[in-house]
Amino acid sequence: MTRPAMLAAQGLAVALVIGLLALLVWRVANDNSKGVAQALKDGEHPTAPAFDLSRLDGRGRFDLMSLRGKKPIVLDFWASWCVPCIHESTRLEAALKRYGDRVAFIGVDTKDFSGDARDWQRKHGITYPSVHDGSGSVLAKWGGLPIPRIFFVARSGKVVGELIVEEDLPRYLRQIAAS
Repeated sequence: MTRPAMLAAQGLAVALVIGLLALLVWRVANDNSKGVAQALKDGEHPTAPAFDLSRLDGRGRFDLMSLRGKKPIVLDFWASWCVPCIHESTRLEAALKRYGDRVAFIGVDTKDFSGDARDWQRKHGITYPSVHDGSGSVLAKWGGLPIPRIFFVARSGKVVGELIVEEDLPRYLRQIAAS
């Protein structure tokens, strides 16, 4: 390849990267969808967005709407590549022993490979059921990355909070277990 042709190809590649970066910035700046996390920050208590996903253990599917009116829910968004998820999921596993008869604990493995996720659950002793959101489309409705993200849903289906600090876990668990 001649020097002028190589320079032209490099210039085209740089222009393409700049164009893609500009598109990404525009998309982020103009994203009008308001996730659950943002609604909570704005003082609202939105209804939990419905989802129906395959269970990681291969035992069919799980529909979030199936619990509305029956049990409050702790929803744990995690992935096998997420180091902080180990600590939070372990805390939820301990809380399951205390609240599991009154509160449903559901994991949502997101942006991950299901085989890696199953291995991760076994390795860390996580027994509450998880579903697979490989594309991250469900996570996006709840607020997107970063993970872990843990939400608390009342029996009515309204999202009452998100775990932000360590003290939120016992506080929200008491609140939704009593609802």
